[in-house]
Amino acid sequence: MNARVNPFRYRLAVVILLAACGDTTMAATTVVECFDRDGSVFFGSFCPPGSTKKAERRYKPELGANQNQAKHLPQVTLFSIAECDACDLVRNALDSREVPYNEKNVSDNKENQDELLRVTGGTLSVPTVLVGENSLRGYNRSAIDNALNQAGYPAPATDKPRTP
Repeated sequence: MNARVNPFRYRLAVVILLAACGDTTMAATTVVECFDRDGSVFFGSFCPPGSTKKAERRYKPELGANQNQAKHLPQVTLFSIAECDACDLVRNALDSREVPYNEKNVSDNKENQDELLRVTGGTLSVPTVLVGENSLRGYNRSAIDNALNQAGYPAPATDKPRTP
């Protein structure tokens, strides 16, 4: 059995889940890849009994008719690098609020580095989140939420996901 995760399988599973739900304006969907002792692979929102979770991926839908309000809100940009736990935390914070954002990797991109220097006043510091003109360095969930609230982004959903 191939141990690598096949991105095509995830996309296919998401398309199947979206088609089954019939609503493309739904919130983000989490798809898990599971396998059993025989090597059979399953995709769904949870692993069936007797199987083990191999991987998990969260998919955000594109802006739909109900989410057009985000188009008039200030743009959100995340300056990041690979292998950065704090950057991952910022991504999770933005994803949990379903905030559309542009991510710019500054590790080997001179244009992105120059933009980050301009935004921070001369410091290459990641993660840096830019909400409109408001610049936040490092990971501080309450500061990110406050900046998003002030910019007019909807508050995070308080519903907890169902457990199987």
